[in-house]
Amino acid sequence: MSSPDQAPPPVPDDDDYSPEPVPPGSTPAPDHPPGPDPADPEWVRSELVRRTELIAAEHRAIAQAQARQAERLVELQLWSEEPQVACRLQGSLEAIHLADRDAATLSACQARAVAFGRWEDREVARRTIVSETACLLNLHERTVERLLDESLWLLSAPATFDALTAGEISYPHAKALIDQMRTLPEADQAAFEDAVLPHAKTLPVGRFTNRAQRLREKQHPESIVTRTKNALADRHTRWEPAADGMGWLHWYGTAHDTKSAFDRIDTTAKTLQKHGDTDAGTGAATGSGSAAERAEAEQQRKRGLAQLRADITRALLLDGVTPDGLGAGIRGTVMITVPVLTLLGQSDEPATLEGYGPISPETAREIAATAPSFTRLLTHPETGVVLSLGKTQYKNTKAMKKWLRMRDETCRFPGCNRPAVKSDVDHTDDWANGGSTDCDNLAHLCEAHHRLKHLSRWQVVQEPGGVLLWTSPGRRSYRTDPANPVAPPRPRPPVVTPKSRRRPAAASYLMPEHQPTRRPSPPVPENPPF
Repeated sequence: MSSPDQAPPPVPDDDDYSPEPVPPGSTPAPDHPPGPDPADPEWVRSELVRRTELIAAEHRAIAQAQARQAERLVELQLWSEEPQVACRLQGSLEAIHLADRDAATLSACQARAVAFGRWEDREVARRTIVSETACLLNLHERTVERLLDESLWLLSAPATFDALTAGEISYPHAKALIDQMRTLPEADQAAFEDAVLPHAKTLPVGRFTNRAQRLREKQHPESIVTRTKNALADRHTRWEPAADGMGWLHWYGTAHDTKSAFDRIDTTAKTLQKHGDTDAGTGAATGSGSAAERAEAEQQRKRGLAQLRADITRALLLDGVTPDGLGAGIRGTVMITVPVLTLLGQSDEPATLEGYGPISPETAREIAATAPSFTRLLTHPETGVVLSLGKTQYKNTKAMKKWLRMRDETCRFPGCNRPAVKSDVDHTDDWANGGSTDCDNLAHLCEAHHRLKHLSRWQVVQEPGGVLLWTSPGRRSYRTDPANPVAPPRPRPPVVTPKSRRRPAAASYLMPEHQPTRRPSPPVPENPPF
């Protein structure tokens, strides 16, 4: 509180006034907001237009960049298909020189390629540009294959490519157009493009795709019966991993089969939701059983319709059989690595599901409780390094294969995620060149990358610990690490055999036939002379 004797501080003039410095981290509120008043509706409208136009400009720039990328991809394909280029991407340069000098003579590299199942020069060139581009862009090779294929179709539709280059349509619009156009005969493709392209400039992707599908149905010369028979050959089921210990199961089949299956699942789920007294997975009634079972049944009654559909699908797929009885008693086989402390309930360290990754400890314990058998993998509780594979596993090559499968989990080519169980165990340093069958010289490669390693100019070196160092034909370096840091399996213990006899069989070990004559030693003098 100020004293009455003190004069009030002088008020500075506007010309020489400078405010006190603002403390760091604080923003002073201005007396008047800069620019137009935000409460003005016209200013808000103009600002909305300006900001959305900036986003639209970037959207057009993305479309233009994707058009240029498609053009570069086509140029890469055409360049790689030139005979003088394609043959130079095949094998080693020394082998090519030998083949150029004497076409009737095969080098060691080419002979091994023929024995392995040689690709043609054009196929090697295709695989080379796909793998080189995929590793450079950190994309899957199937994604690059799809981009290459789409780029060829895009440039074969000049009007669509020009619209994408000008930013008038997006790449998803162009992709939807060529996906429908490519199923038509070549003579009908130009008319289809002219008819459907104007709609791509005015409709969202979903509605445009539907419009293109309807127009394609009208213009296709083949009947729907013939096309359905052809499409039926592409039916498949595939699995896709998802986050948080989940996954997707995709089934591509006929419309009536997939719709009928979903209707059955949906009807069963709605019936269970209506009654609310039965578990879809076990069929246990809520009024019987122990307190824990009744609590579980009460929790099951709270499931939503989507959860009920998922549980019914699981029960039908895991426990159901085909009409001819196939599938009865068949169970899917998975490989799960569980730290021993997690299995005992003393740690929450996640387990590892082969081909997927970490799963929750509760799921691992539940699977372990019903597992018919175990493979003992003693692991260090902190580093996870394998210390033992068990006495029944190391005495033959099955132990080595199982250890490599757990170490790698997938194909070891950069970017490939094909499961190790579906891949080959390859010698990094070829057996024909003196490479040994040793854990430090073996790694999993899928069939395509196994051939790519042998038939193209890709090179690989394996370092201790299972680390693979790859060198691409473009001299770029890539490294792939093993999925699990493990030590090699212990060597086979020495075999203990009975010692060979050095005496006649009739001789006794307790009473030898001839014993040496014992002579008493002379007495020691009381005062020795030393």
